[in-house]
Amino acid sequence: MLEELEKLFSSIVKTNSFEGFDTDGYHWFRMEDGEFIGLPADELNERELALLHHIASPVSLPNGNSTDTAWYQLLHEEAKTDGLIQNPLYADGCRFIFFDIEGQAKAESFREAMDNLTENPLAFIWFTKHTGLIIESRQKEPIHYEEVVDMLMYDLSASIRLFISPWLPSVEDAAKQYEWLLKAYQRIPSHASNHVLYFKDTVPQLMHSLLSKSDRQHIAQHILQGLDEDNELLRTVRMYFACNQNLTLTAKKLYIHRNSLNYRLDKLTEKTGLDIRKFQDAFALYLAIHSLP
Repeated sequence: MLEELEKLFSSIVKTNSFEGFDTDGYHWFRMEDGEFIGLPADELNERELALLHHIASPVSLPNGNSTDTAWYQLLHEEAKTDGLIQNPLYADGCRFIFFDIEGQAKAESFREAMDNLTENPLAFIWFTKHTGLIIESRQKEPIHYEEVVDMLMYDLSASIRLFISPWLPSVEDAAKQYEWLLKAYQRIPSHASNHVLYFKDTVPQLMHSLLSKSDRQHIAQHILQGLDEDNELLRTVRMYFACNQNLTLTAKKLYIHRNSLNYRLDKLTEKTGLDIRKFQDAFALYLAIHSLP
C-alpha cells in the first residue's frame, strides 16, 4: 500500500516519530504497520484527502489540555498513562463520539458548544480541522445527542454528523477498541441521512461494507425478489423499519388505515416469500434493503 501511495504522492514523508516534523502544515496518517506518513496540506485536494481517510488512520497531535494529550498518547500507543487509567472520572467507563463538521464553525466554538452539554469535561482529539474524536465519561445523565444536534447545528451554522460507540467499561478497554471503532466509523457512508448514528444502528451498514459488491447484489436480488421496483411497497417497508416495526405508527406515518398496511405487508409476503413480522425474515429484508445502491 505504501509503495502505491509513494507513486501517487512524490512529496510523501515517512517517520516513526513526530519530533522535528511539521505537524501543522501536513496531514498525517498511521499505516497498519504503525508507521506514520505525512503529506503537505496545500498539495491535497478534497478527493485525495477523503481517499487517504479510507485507507489509513488519520492522526493529528493534540493541541488542547493535558487530558487531551493523555488520551492521544494512550490511543496511539505512545504511552500508558496511569493517571488517565486511574482517573475517577472514567471509573464507570467511557464512550467515543466521532464527529464530522461541514461548515465554517471553528474548532474552539465546536468544543465550547459540546462542553456546555455536560458538567463533566470532555476530551478532544482532532484528526483534521473538521473531523475528530470526543471521549465522554460515563455519568448519571449522559448526553442524548439526538436531542441536541439540531440546536448545535443552528448555533454553529454547520452540519454535524456524530458516530457514537457503545459504552466501554474502562479506559484500557477503550484503548484496545479504538482502532476497530475508528475503522467502523470510516465505513459509514458520508451521505448517511441521520446526523446522529449509534453503533448499534449501523450494524447492517457495517455488515454491508464488509461484503463485496457482487455479494450485495446477490443478497438484494434473492431476498427482495423485485421489491426494489415497487416504490410504494419499498417505501412501506422502509417506514415500517423506521417506526421500529410498530404497525399503528407506520400506518399513521404513511397516512393510511392499518388494514391497508396489513394488505401491503401481505402483498410483500406474496412477492418475496418473507413475513416481515417475523424476526429472521425482517432481518433479511433489512440487510437486503441496505444492500441496494
